[in-house]
Amino acid sequence: MQPPSPLALPLPWNLVAPAYAAEVMPQFEVYANEALRLAAAPPGGRVVDVACGPGTLSLLAARAGLAVDAVDFSPVMIAELEARAAGTGVTPHVADGQALPFADGTFAAGFSMFGLMFFPDRARGFAELRRVLAPGARAVVSSWVPLDMIPVMGAIFPVIGRELARLMPGGPPPAPPSLPLTMEEDCRREMGAAFERVEVHRASHEERYPSVAELWAHLSRTMAPLVFLRSKLDEEGWTAVAARGQEAIAAAIGDGPATLAMTALLTVGVAG
Repeated sequence: MQPPSPLALPLPWNLVAPAYAAEVMPQFEVYANEALRLAAAPPGGRVVDVACGPGTLSLLAARAGLAVDAVDFSPVMIAELEARAAGTGVTPHVADGQALPFADGTFAAGFSMFGLMFFPDRARGFAELRRVLAPGARAVVSSWVPLDMIPVMGAIFPVIGRELARLMPGGPPPAPPSLPLTMEEDCRREMGAAFERVEVHRASHEERYPSVAELWAHLSRTMAPLVFLRSKLDEEGWTAVAARGQEAIAAAIGDGPATLAMTALLTVGVAG
């Protein structure tokens, strides 16, 4: 039996939280803004952000006048949000998105930005999100397109996978290309088990770096699988992984200035 993905546990997200908050939040605002547009929550409404991380969407929603309950299982991510959330209308909670601490029908909209995709029980995650929404409310759940459509990620995940296979008893978690919710039909099917009128939209963002080395440095600070892997290696082992990772990126996109282009699937459903 394969072990669960490390990304289904709080530890990698605790490790990555400070750099994620500092560097990734500004990049991910494009996806959060599009999710807010698609959800069309009523002015002043109460919304829930599940697996909120440091609060990319939560803080934007609060600035738009919404009352936000923000949930994450990582105490360090919630601490990063709390440092930014005072007086904003965001209420942070350390809780499991598969067992939300709210009454049925509480919220006017719901979100999970790149979080529910990692849940050990996604069906339960979708069902819980549906349970806490009022009838007619919309939910937006984001995930990534297949990694062969994101060349940088497609290049470095095999490097990570080989290291995890060596370090983890029983072998690594499923290879990233087989991760869930990367295909539109899977998004429709899985969200459609709990929601009505499911649609899938796309949003993209590009970030440019002067070199592959600087892109790698950013990823090694902000990407949970890499930060988790680094925590398991000594300095010599990490140096070897870093060299292989940068070589893989250069082979995929060239060794000059580097562009990280990421396309997300935003799956929208209506609570029946």
